[in-house]
Amino acid sequence: MAAPLPPLASRLGVRASIALAACAAGACHRTAERPPLRFLHTFGNEETQLFNEVIAERGIAVEASVVPFARGRQVIGEILRAATDCPDLLRIDATWLPELVAGDLLSEPPRALAARDWSPEAAALAQLRGVWWAVPQVVDGLLVVRDAATPAPSSASLADLVAAARAARTGARRYPLNLRVDGYWFVPWLRDEGGELAAPGGLGGDAAIRAMARFAALFRDVAPPPPPPGLEEDNEGRRWVDQEIAYWITGPWQFYQLRDRTRIAVSPLDHAPRGGQLLVVPRCAKHADDAWRLADELTSLPVEARFAQRFATAPTRLAALADAPPLSRATYEALRGAVMLPREPATPLLFDDLNAALTAVVVGDARPDEAVAGVQRAWLRLTPRAPR
Repeated sequence: MAAPLPPLASRLGVRASIALAACAAGACHRTAERPPLRFLHTFGNEETQLFNEVIAERGIAVEASVVPFARGRQVIGEILRAATDCPDLLRIDATWLPELVAGDLLSEPPRALAARDWSPEAAALAQLRGVWWAVPQVVDGLLVVRDAATPAPSSASLADLVAAARAARTGARRYPLNLRVDGYWFVPWLRDEGGELAAPGGLGGDAAIRAMARFAALFRDVAPPPPPPGLEEDNEGRRWVDQEIAYWITGPWQFYQLRDRTRIAVSPLDHAPRGGQLLVVPRCAKHADDAWRLADELTSLPVEARFAQRFATAPTRLAALADAPPLSRATYEALRGAVMLPREPATPLLFDDLNAALTAVVVGDARPDEAVAGVQRAWLRLTPRAPR
């Protein structure tokens, strides 16, 4: 593949100059400007605001639309398979990449773009079986957040984290450990028992039962009863501000809520999952070359620096990481030992059943063995229907 052309903003500026010259010659009504690039993304509100600032400053014409993260995989898959109303650039979760590649729905990036100074963790997210399919925009995953004045657990092990949380319990801080009833948060406990999030045989039988029992036992012991679904993020932010949390299992996506970042320290978590967000160009894109140039702009060193300053995320490029705020660099170090989920098309589909099973066990509606058996049956039915 050819090296990228000049930056997108420069090329759009050339088009604008041509259009002005045509108008001066009296042919303005004849000039057919290319429409704005279409960008479908999963940015949150605050990230969208910064994205809008960046493209406005660079004079790039982009028609951006947001798709809710919870429905993003399904919506994006339907759009690309229909191939009738394609965006030029997409921002997707890294777990969606295998399904889109299996469906032959994506284009490969230019070699020169893949050769940027990506961190090893970012580069791994953007590839499948050694082939580049994406530009890595964010690396994230689970880690342990604590107040800088709170001692770190004695190791990254789950046992030492729970022991540290128990030691931090006080009358005013009854539940010092914060985690969610969610399959993603369950992965460290599953892996600690020798299981893995995989279908069709998934979870690991007895290992999964032990892991689910350990996980559920944390709630109403060192972790608070779960809030109603959909209120987790607000509840966690409030508990942090009120200093009810000593140790918080979460990811960098939560940092935007935490205004006083001088309070924040992070630690690694054994067996944590690592993921991230990718920029991809569908095969049906009308302006693929310019779409890759926009991906290049969004991961340029100045833009990565802006995102790190605003959200304390870890840049995906090594040069940007070297100059990033201390919390961003600490986040990167904490995530280096985390391990990606199985890179299979079915992986993101597995959470629907697992989340429901975990909830049933935590609230006492099912035993761990019953929940695991139900998940196994559901995954055996699901796997033949998963894209290959």
